[in-house]
Amino acid sequence: MKAASRVVSIALFTCALYGTACSGVDDQRGSDARPSCVEHLNLNCSVLHDPPIYPTIYQTLIQPQCTLGSGCHSADGAMGGLVLANADDSYDALLGVKGGTKRVVPRNAACSPLVVRLESRDPNFQMPPGSPLTAPELCDFVQWIQAGAQKN
Repeated sequence: MKAASRVVSIALFTCALYGTACSGVDDQRGSDARPSCVEHLNLNCSVLHDPPIYPTIYQTLIQPQCTLGSGCHSADGAMGGLVLANADDSYDALLGVKGGTKRVVPRNAACSPLVVRLESRDPNFQMPPGSPLTAPELCDFVQWIQAGAQKN
């Protein structure tokens, strides 16, 4: 009986320690554990392109890193239901123009889900997966969104 009690105690301790095994939260810490905004986002960063406008960001950052080949957001990949195969549809998808999830909040880069993911260092959440953007690449997104996230 003492052995069974000890096993239960160890299991409860493990659940309390890790928090996810007994709570029903998935191993990726669940969406509730992820921030909805980036704290202390650097808005005085140095851009890669001056000015950082959507057509340039799409052509130099989104298309080559997210859509080419078997990219996560190519027509074949469509991770998270997001296809970024062409500039116009990508813009509409990022801003939730035709419904769907709004991933860019104009004039609020810190609380734009796109920036939250680009800033993340959680390998299960960060975009692009495997290798984060450089500081100037990230700054292009931040400054474009802060300026109103215009299409042209």
